[in-house]
Amino acid sequence: MINENFLHFIWKFQLFDFSDLKDTNQVDIHVLKQGVHNHNAGPDFLNARVKVDDLLWCGDVEIHVKSSDWYAHKHQLDTNYNSVVLHVVYENDQEVKDRSGAFLVCLELKNRIPEKYISEYQSLYHSVSNLPCSFAIGNLSTMFWQSYSESLLIERLEVKMNTIRQIFLDVNKNYQECFYQLLAYSLGLKINANAMLNLAKATPLLTLQKHQNNRFQIEAMLYGQSGLLERNCKSDYAKKLKNEYAYLAQKYKLRSISPTQWKFFRLRPSSFPTIRISYLADFVSNASFVFEQLFNFKNIKTVVSLIDLKVSPYWNTHYVFDKEVKSVNKRMGKATFDLILINAILPFCFFYARQKSDHEMMMRVVDSYRALKYEDNKIVRYYIDAAVEVKNAFKSQALIHLHQAYCIPRKCLNCRVFNQILK
Repeated sequence: MINENFLHFIWKFQLFDFSDLKDTNQVDIHVLKQGVHNHNAGPDFLNARVKVDDLLWCGDVEIHVKSSDWYAHKHQLDTNYNSVVLHVVYENDQEVKDRSGAFLVCLELKNRIPEKYISEYQSLYHSVSNLPCSFAIGNLSTMFWQSYSESLLIERLEVKMNTIRQIFLDVNKNYQECFYQLLAYSLGLKINANAMLNLAKATPLLTLQKHQNNRFQIEAMLYGQSGLLERNCKSDYAKKLKNEYAYLAQKYKLRSISPTQWKFFRLRPSSFPTIRISYLADFVSNASFVFEQLFNFKNIKTVVSLIDLKVSPYWNTHYVFDKEVKSVNKRMGKATFDLILINAILPFCFFYARQKSDHEMMMRVVDSYRALKYEDNKIVRYYIDAAVEVKNAFKSQALIHLHQAYCIPRKCLNCRVFNQILK
């Protein structure tokens, strides 16, 4: 299947036979500059330089599967295409005139594209594999991955920036409130992320910080706002939380979220929202010390020493209200903390540095991913199984973005991996 995206790729990287290059009227053509790929409205490649016979043309290039597509797309009526100097097509099925009535110079690529490129693209595009290029991706060089991984990681951070920026605007550009909500979202993991975010939105950090020296009152507000105290709890701790929340809710005019948002099924007990809410309360109790380090981010070690989240004593013997278990110190584990670093702390620091135009801090954040262990999830394992070396989160985050942004939507033509495989 030949489509315009494929032809854009072929033209962009000039992957066709240049020998005895002529237009459809057998006039000599020399491509001096293929132009800049245009992803907006208008011709496909801008500011190209093409020598036709002995005449140098400077202008734009339009690409179609068939030359008649020029009329199908009504380009002859659009002034944006007045500057087209070369019409590149896979098949020339009709002579084409521009808006002024002059014939367009046309280059047909039908017999000039190597069959290898066509077959490789078709096999990848129609593949049902989770990793279409698994047959070759493991053979790419270390030098290639060093360069491409950084580009992919920056792209992934840019995607995260959009989410953080929206939270930032929603909280009236308050950095502390923004990070608090982002941390809450991250603590919820995938299954309870939105519920934790809704809890944070319903319980502003500014309100909680008025009781920063009273961990019990912070937990009373958070558990009360979560709706998890609405059931008939029997333990003294739960009853005390409920009574304290009733007073604080009236004082601050708080309204709880629906408890039906929370998911416990198929979660490890350490990931229960009851435990994650206690972690959030611990963060709030120490938030003022944490923010100073986040806003002056140097390296991971300084953050790790501050964000050492732990539950209140009650939760050392409980995973849910009223059901006592053997006492376990439920301090947050390293694997969980690394996920918080990867998904909340480092993206936030990158966002903050971007807002302050602190490029050195931005680079420190990017480099910090190298010090973290890679995530052990199914996407990363796709690449490991394909013999791609993954040593740290710098590489795993790059690969996760590669899979989500390129592999799943089959944007192979925009991927440097595909380009490298063809070489």
